Amino acid sequence: MERDKERIRIVIDTNVLIGALVKDNSFKARIVKDRHFDFFFPDYGHIEIEKFREYISTKRGKVPAAPSFDYAITFLLDSVTTVPRQLYKDQVQRAYEEMAAIDPRDTPFLALALHLESPI
Repeated sequence: MERDKERIRIVIDTNVLIGALVKDNSFKARIVKDRHFDFFFPDYGHIEIEKFREYISTKRGKVPAAPSFDYAITFLLDSVTTVPRQLYKDQVQRAYEEMAAIDPRDTPFLALALHLESPI
């Protein structure tokens, strides 16, 4: 019975959050809001989300400056723990070495996963 109360810790990628932001009731949005998981997100990811503000807003059928975008981000990120770089910086070099040939921009996500010892 105790196992039912355990929550799975997962580092979430920006692509998942963008997908959840594009459509409020998508599979990705429902998973992010699922209370069986503890999602973690590096603070760097907020910069990536902001870069895609116009794309997300267009897909949502909203104006990029509209409060609905900010509300959607706030609502979604309420289910995600944002982790400052200071807490996972000890793993950045290792993560960069592993991600250099794949996608170096994903270094913060791997570094956080290594720090938390959890999957991405």
